Amino acid sequence: MRWGKWATAAVAVAVVGGGTGTALMVLPGSGGVSSAVASAAATGDTMTMTDTSCASEWAKAPTSAGGRTFTITSGATVPGEVNLDNAAGQVVAEVESMAPRSSVRLSVTLGAGSYRWYCYPQGKPSTHSAPIALTGAAGPGPVAVSPVALSDLAGPGQQYETYAAGSLATLAAKVTQIQGDLRAGRLAAARTDWLQAQMDWELVGASYDSFGDLGQAVDGLPAGLPRGVADPQFTGLHRLEYGLWHGQDAATLETVATQLQASIGRVRANLSSPGLAGDPAQLPVRAHEILEDALRDHLSLMDNEGGGAGYAETYADAQVTRVVLSELAPLIATRAPSLVSTASGQLSALQSALFATTANFQWQPAKPATRAQRDKIDADIDATLETLSVVPDILEVHRGQ
Repeated sequence: MRWGKWATAAVAVAVVGGGTGTALMVLPGSGGVSSAVASAAATGDTMTMTDTSCASEWAKAPTSAGGRTFTITSGATVPGEVNLDNAAGQVVAEVESMAPRSSVRLSVTLGAGSYRWYCYPQGKPSTHSAPIALTGAAGPGPVAVSPVALSDLAGPGQQYETYAAGSLATLAAKVTQIQGDLRAGRLAAARTDWLQAQMDWELVGASYDSFGDLGQAVDGLPAGLPRGVADPQFTGLHRLEYGLWHGQDAATLETVATQLQASIGRVRANLSSPGLAGDPAQLPVRAHEILEDALRDHLSLMDNEGGGAGYAETYADAQVTRVVLSELAPLIATRAPSLVSTASGQLSALQSALFATTANFQWQPAKPATRAQRDKIDADIDATLETLSVVPDILEVHRGQ
């Protein structure tokens, strides 16, 4: 569970598809909404999570299959997550990140079979209810999602780490080239090489500050720094970008490039640490957030320090998103069979729309793009993000795993 991001939210999700009290997630390829809505003829059930118990009411709940509307109540002192699993250990429905002392309604169609509730209060041992068997006929229920263990992500995580190491080596070589450009006073060449270096960094998959302070040193922005662009803490690729497009001399920028090279070296040396690429549980989050932050940072020009590289950066982000999806594809395929092919087609459409802004195969600043081009890019990235938004949920490593 991504506690840092959602610690006070209460989100009910019927996996896959279903009317819920707060939010609804329908996976691509699942055949649409398959669980009952609250207005259906459903029996009411209240299930309570505490710090030390889970859904003790379940043992006395009605045992008829069909539409059920649950009121999930947290009596815990900490945020928590509640899952309903079938006899195979697959997640049928879940409530993510309930705040303490809160309630949420969840509606789902349950077929005949055995079910058990699991509760995961933050920072405390997980608990579960007794299983009960439901009998009788019911309409089509949600597609159950097999839980993901950390070991399932170990292989994809290692693939990503190897990939990222190669991308960082390419980036380091390009920065060496920039250092040579600046040493020779070739500022125009340095600007051209800077763009490729920035795209190389995007291809690492770390563009949304997922590499912590080490990544900030490579790709940080001046926003929030006491002296802005003049602050000594403003370093890295965007500091180099600012100088190259604001008339700073080659000698000054060679010092910036030397510092950048050292920062890249620290990322490479620590790549396996949990704060960088060494946490496989974060790989499903990358599948969505790399492109999500491209929309926020690049396409808005928020991180533009003069080079106007938003479309080129987003193109690279789409490329690394495709890499991450390919690494996760076997796990996704068993949970959402058509998702990878759908997302792949959408990524191709997005990259084509982005490349249409080039002139003579050269990237141009984002502003000269036509309104039609911008609208097409916005539509394509929105569609892609909607498809990818379920990946972190269906591949989430629950705290009990």
